[in-house]
Amino acid sequence: MMAEKKIPIILDTDPGHDDAFAIMMALASPKIELLGLTSVAGNSVIENTTRNCLRILEKVGRTEVPVAKGIGKPLSKPLIYDLAKKYHGESGLEGPSYPEVKTPLQKEDAVDFIARVLKESEEKVTLVPVGPLTNIAAFILSYPELLGKIEQISIMGGLTYAHPNGASPAAEFNIFQDPEAADIVFKTGIPIIMHSINSTSLGQVKDSEIEHMRPLGRAGEFAAELLEFYRKMFRSLGLSYYNICDSHAVAWLIDPTIYGGSYAHVEMDLDGEYTRAMTVSDLREDRSADTNCFVIESCDQERYFALMFQCLKDLG
Repeated sequence: MMAEKKIPIILDTDPGHDDAFAIMMALASPKIELLGLTSVAGNSVIENTTRNCLRILEKVGRTEVPVAKGIGKPLSKPLIYDLAKKYHGESGLEGPSYPEVKTPLQKEDAVDFIARVLKESEEKVTLVPVGPLTNIAAFILSYPELLGKIEQISIMGGLTYAHPNGASPAAEFNIFQDPEAADIVFKTGIPIIMHSINSTSLGQVKDSEIEHMRPLGRAGEFAAELLEFYRKMFRSLGLSYYNICDSHAVAWLIDPTIYGGSYAHVEMDLDGEYTRAMTVSDLREDRSADTNCFVIESCDQERYFALMFQCLKDLG
């Protein structure tokens, strides 16, 4: 029997506790071929997020995966990560202990790395950005001739209605960090799957999930340590729940039947006094605008966690 064809991906990430789960699921799944990680500033400064990519790979013994350092600030404004620091701590990945990083970075920056990987790939590649879209937008502007090598873009970002974990009343954190970059990405015509803060919040973590992860080998223990810190930070902010948002963008690739959604036209609000960085999603049944995005609206929480547990066990 012929082996199932893997989905080649580049994971663009700003670790971040939930980013770590996205990385581990991509490493573990037999359906995914992880071609590399590219770091971006978001949950912390670029030096921290880049180091955190390497820390995660070293923790789970997968240092063969290349890591390229990305852009250190949004396209048109300063980096603002005080909100993220409340959840992820000073380094962006607090909780577990880490030895000094020994794994070297790629010599190329993230944009040139993405370009090289796409040029060398015999098939189209899926981009999975789970932080601000700065690197992806810069790639689009720098290498427009390579856009045809992108199969799709599965993002964690945006919102479809106001959410208590938003960076503002109208905007989700990743889009809020660099709305100009998001605007460029959503206007490419490349198929986009948007895992908004609304849909990713449907997979709420309970204490029982942490205890289920702990005995699942090295990756499971690391996951539990990450979530212990994450839980403490959420509760210190008065929140009774917490979510592993970024891993949904990978889980959907592994098993899209876990999710439901609708095709929509999504645009960025770049000028609103109160709504800047809002992802305005036209989900009306009688909408007339062309669709540019598949917006995830539902998640089978039980199956999502079952998939996560299996990935941690296989990676462990």
